[in-house]
Amino acid sequence: MLTQKLMIQKAFISLALIVPLWTQSSPDITTKGAEIFNARWVIPFLSKGSWGRGPHSNGESCVDCHHDGTNPYTRAVSNDEIQPMVLKIGNSNGKSSHPKYGNELSLFGITGKLPREGTFVLRWDKQKINRQFIDFPIPQVTELRFGELGTNTTISLRMGRNLTGIGLLGSIDEEQLKLIVAEQKKLGLNGRINYVIDPITRKTKVGRFGYKASSPSLSDQISKAFRDELGVTSRSYPSNPCAATLEICTSLNNVGSVEVSKEKIIALAEFLTTTKPFAKNNKNITWGTGKNYFEKVGCHFCHRTDLNVNASTNTGTTHIVTLYTDLLLHDMGGGLNDGFNEFQAQPEDWRTTPLIGTGEHLRSGGSLLHDGRAKTVDEAILWHGGEAISARDNYLSLKPEHKKLLQSFVKSL
Repeated sequence: MLTQKLMIQKAFISLALIVPLWTQSSPDITTKGAEIFNARWVIPFLSKGSWGRGPHSNGESCVDCHHDGTNPYTRAVSNDEIQPMVLKIGNSNGKSSHPKYGNELSLFGITGKLPREGTFVLRWDKQKINRQFIDFPIPQVTELRFGELGTNTTISLRMGRNLTGIGLLGSIDEEQLKLIVAEQKKLGLNGRINYVIDPITRKTKVGRFGYKASSPSLSDQISKAFRDELGVTSRSYPSNPCAATLEICTSLNNVGSVEVSKEKIIALAEFLTTTKPFAKNNKNITWGTGKNYFEKVGCHFCHRTDLNVNASTNTGTTHIVTLYTDLLLHDMGGGLNDGFNEFQAQPEDWRTTPLIGTGEHLRSGGSLLHDGRAKTVDEAILWHGGEAISARDNYLSLKPEHKKLLQSFVKSL
């Protein structure tokens, strides 16, 4: 049975949010977006790829980091192999990138012309949560080719994920989010909108994309990824990250203009807004029971079960998608403190992760949370602290068979 407190809280959940259908994109533009997503970017003026990668980079293609089953810990890899893991670097106040190394430590340079910025390894530690010891990674920089990071610098490990349908987050308007904020305050939660600066208009907008909701639009998030992971310039970010001297950087930089066009970014955004059709056997006989426990413990106060959008599929049909997020920042406790500020997001703040696609990601061997530390749904829940401590404790109080039903529900999404 629900506790009296949870019954009172549940009474406040009254929104039935279904966002109107946007204009459906044409198959041509989504096909073009898929081609761009899978395209290889090469150093000018090599063949067999799009010109523009580098001079520093952490990958050759979007798909290097963003695919099902992303888990860099499942096998031994060499430092020269592209991995779905990057090391973010920034000023400890969150207001600027590193003057030499930019926003990430780049593992690739240009052979014979520019060395990589450096390398890092992961040291593993354990934290005791509810009588369980759970592993978590601590990044350690092992090589820096362009000077020390400095005392005011912080680093944070981030893992890539499958991005299919991520563009749906742009469909939730600010007024809906404000309504959720007000509702959560009545529940004793402190969900907050991360207001960020649009790089083109310089206006304040709602942050939606990224682990800390630091991008106002999918196009902005894509443009950042082109700059930081691939070293490819765009209208939003026209300068390449380059840690060498100005003379060397100038000689190696772009092909005379921005390296990825506005039209390509739009096509890629359209592709990432489409979704796969739901499998017919998605909702098995225990699905509803698992959802009941998901709501009973309070997961749905942030991973909303009533925040829906009408979505286009990659087959041209439409269907309703539940996002299982509130797009808000929440204090998740000291266990997930990464030392990073991003606009109004503090080190312990994280945007509620959309759970759509979690099942396919896990079935493909993937791991969860921003740095991939959680191997299972159970571990991911155990790492929830701060504002989520009540939901975590409610989950821990469930019988083992009821925990499994909840876990199965999440793995079905």
